[in-house]
Amino acid sequence: MRKELSVIFPSYQLFSEYPNNKDNNFLTFHDAPNNQWIQINKDEVSSRDYALLSSFYTVVDLTFPTNYSLSEKWIRFLHGSGELPIEAGTELRIIQLVIKNSDFLNEDLTKAVQLFFEDAVQLVFISNDNALLIEQKSTYVQSTEDLASFIFALESDFFIKADLFVGKFNTVNEQTPSRYTLEREWFSNGIVNYYPGRIYTLENIFPTILIKEMSESLRQIIQQEVLIPIEFDTELLQTVQAFFENGFNASITSKKLHIHRNTLHYRLSKFQEITGISVRDFDGALIVYCASLLVNYE
Repeated sequence: MRKELSVIFPSYQLFSEYPNNKDNNFLTFHDAPNNQWIQINKDEVSSRDYALLSSFYTVVDLTFPTNYSLSEKWIRFLHGSGELPIEAGTELRIIQLVIKNSDFLNEDLTKAVQLFFEDAVQLVFISNDNALLIEQKSTYVQSTEDLASFIFALESDFFIKADLFVGKFNTVNEQTPSRYTLEREWFSNGIVNYYPGRIYTLENIFPTILIKEMSESLRQIIQQEVLIPIEFDTELLQTVQAFFENGFNASITSKKLHIHRNTLHYRLSKFQEITGISVRDFDGALIVYCASLLVNYE
């Protein structure tokens, strides 16, 4: 891959440490698995090239002004080339933020974070459309509802779209960069595999990762036992998926699907009658849930 890049882009440079070249004429990418940095002159990179490179590597913005020095320290540390920017042993989690609007200003995000979280999180800029919210563990932990409200506020005030990946609390140490890299991969998997949500966690994207990695023989079993008998009825599949995701609670499921409870029970009974699989217990529901995800994925 590196050899091909050096042929395609004459200005291609590879660094084993966080580069000091902050020339605006160069684009910088981080190769996380190898912990190396790539720089290429912007004039040599088309929009298609940029999209392809950013799908393989993390885009890094080296041109932040001096008031972003703390962000730079965190970036160096998380990319494996800097010292701890915080006291060792501190327990924290990293919340990744992707903003889908190139006109959104870093100053806007800074103000929004300060107003919403006050001192509860540390904002770290990665690039113009990527940032981190670093939250130290305290007596109050930001809930999913808090983070959903934050996204809603951003989208309402600035007319953007945003996604979050909420990492796990861990003690910060030399393993933190590798943990961060792994969580970035999970986030990418969630976005690529179209998890239907705006807040991502390992728990809610794991099923889609599982489906992606599923063997062909298992896919055929699901098709033969579930999908073919119901003739790929998406309404039935969506009903069972919602029933599973809402903890087998008929009241909540019917409310979220905007159907009567009797309609819900009718669909579940119809599904069991056709397939012989009961979706009212975990084992049966799990198979059908995988079937619904398989249809969505394909």
